[in-house]
This record gives sequence, C-alpha cells and structure tokens, in this order.
Amino acid sequence: MDRVAGSAAGVERVVLRNGSSVVIRPLRAGDERAIEEWFAALSAETRYARFLGPVKQLDPRTRSDLARVDHRDHEAIAAIGPDGATVGIARYIRAGGRASAEVAVAVADEWRGLGIAGTLLARVADRARQAEIDRFTALCLASNDAVIRLLSRLGPTTIGLPDFGVVELRIELTRDV
Repeated sequence: MDRVAGSAAGVERVVLRNGSSVVIRPLRAGDERAIEEWFAALSAETRYARFLGPVKQLDPRTRSDLARVDHRDHEAIAAIGPDGATVGIARYIRAGGRASAEVAVAVADEWRGLGIAGTLLARVADRARQAEIDRFTALCLASNDAVIRLLSRLGPTTIGLPDFGVVELRIELTRDV
C-alpha cells in the first residue's frame, strides 16, 4: 500500500494492495451520512463482529453518538471509495482514564483484505498519541483473529481470557510505531 498524496486536514489518497485507491479522512462532527453508508455496506456477520451482537440498523442515538467527534477525546477516520461511499471506519473514544481509549474498526466486506483496516488503525493510533493517549482497549470476538492481529501491531498487547466468546485487548501505544 502506498500513500499517494496528502492534502489539507489529514485527507490523503492511499493506493491499496490491488491497485485501487481510497481517500482516508477524519469524520467531521455530524457526518452521519458517512456512518450510514458504512453501516449499510457491512454484512450481518461483520456487523455482529463489530457490535458484538445482531444489529440490523443503527438507531438514531447510536448514529449520532458515532458522529460526535471532537478529534481529541473522540476520533473517527474513514476510508472513502472511488464512488464516494464510506467503506471503512476506525475510531477511538477516550475512556475513564485520561490516557486510555476504546478503539474499534470495521471495513465493508467487499473491501476487506486490501489493507484498509490496518491503514485506518495506524492513522487513529497516530491521532491518539497526539492526544496523549497511551493505551487502547478493545472488545472483540475471541475468534476474530484478523482484528486481534491488526490491533496487536499497534503495540504490546495483552489479551484477556474469553468471556462468552469475547476477549478484551489492552494495547500499549508505543511511540516508535
């Protein structure tokens, strides 16, 4: 994957493993349309893995909460496909401890395996470090090896014991990644 061009406000075009490209950009406060597009492109299986349950649609409150970004305590970065549709989102929300945040990522099924999730997670981790966040936590299905592997690339990771098929990861955000 190659970074092709950067521009204002953290927007960049990234060439993917298959030669196609996406635009990576921070979501803006109130960017609910992008969240709706992204959610609509997720299969039932991917939605289950991301939300840890059978979610058929986002209720207005959840959609609004996901779109309420301030780029310090709540960051969200999206991948936009050539047709303008949002195909992936990674985000963090600062948790109770000022130096910790919960992180999550999901990519539309037809765009998986091209490096989008890793790119989004790298960008959101960079933003977290800039916001003085030292640690990510994440809940994911214990069977979701791909997400566990991607999150583990961000820094030293501790994986808790499975509880009803879900594990909690604690990722120390190293400064030299």
